[in-house]
Amino acid sequence: MFGIKDPLILLPYLLGALCLIFSAWYGLRFWNREDGHDKEERR
Repeated sequence: MFGIKDPLILLPYLLGALCLIFSAWYGLRFWNREDGHDKEERR
């Protein structure tokens, strides 16, 4: 697959793609969420 015969070489590429997908999902999900720390600083 893609000229990569060793699965240990392919693994970092797959993990990198999974991290990218997870970080995009997490960022979009919690984009405008306020936490308690922000509210305390505004007072």
